[in-house]
Amino acid sequence: MKNVMYRIKALTLLESLLVLFLCSFVLFLFSGSVKQSVRIARAEIFILQFERLYKDTQRMAGLKGQQQTLSASNGALYSQEEMLKVPEEAEINDFSITFDQKSGNSSLQKITIFLPYQKKTISYQLEIGSGKYKKRIT
Repeated sequence: MKNVMYRIKALTLLESLLVLFLCSFVLFLFSGSVKQSVRIARAEIFILQFERLYKDTQRMAGLKGQQQTLSASNGALYSQEEMLKVPEEAEINDFSITFDQKSGNSSLQKITIFLPYQKKTISYQLEIGSGKYKKRIT
């Protein structure tokens, strides 16, 4: 039998720590942009949920043949059918809208949603009677 010496290749402790530090540093750099992306996505999802809840409440007024109310207070949106919590990525002004049996509203109210992480304001100007709104992003 021949004695064969195998050379063991291994990293020293210093090299291992250096690689660990570099990997941690790169991950730390990317985590900030990932957090910002998640905040933006949560805010956009809330906007879509708000618009869906508005239309659903309006539709339910017509289907049930009775008044339906959509309101916002204390960091939440309320309708007779659902409650939606406002995330920390969005701020909404308090309001109350009543839809009549024909799905129209009796208000010229303006709903404002501020998205602080995007520094963006979305305004919904309601049109009286029709239940429609004009959306403006600034």
